[in-house]
Amino acid sequence: MSYNGIGLKSSKGSSTSGHIQRSLADNEGKKNVKNFLARQEKSNGKRDVSKGTRAKTVDDSILKRLDRRQVELQVSELRDQLEDAGNYDENEITRKCDELRDELQKQLREHDRVRTVYTTRKKRTPAVGDVNLNDD
Repeated sequence: MSYNGIGLKSSKGSSTSGHIQRSLADNEGKKNVKNFLARQEKSNGKRDVSKGTRAKTVDDSILKRLDRRQVELQVSELRDQLEDAGNYDENEITRKCDELRDELQKQLREHDRVRTVYTTRKKRTPAVGDVNLNDD
């Protein structure tokens, strides 16, 4: 007949019913009171701008994998179309798929080359502390 260590082990012989009331000394429910404002902002969907937010960066290997996956998806769609048409034999289907794969990979390499040609100003200019004014 105890609750959270409060009360009697047995009500037998105690002249009580053994009923346990809520302990007023228990402050477990009030431990989050100090975070009230944070919880309110979170529930309202507001963010504290002063904390700063960092833009998510995607790893290049993931992007390359997604690009290769897109190429293979287009090749497999072409293969399905040609097989469903039934006008081509297996060698011709394989040849057409290889041609499409080569063309798409060539476009992908060209896109990567063009994307990496431009260097941002931030990368081109040295940082403020790195400038050397003495050219001795």
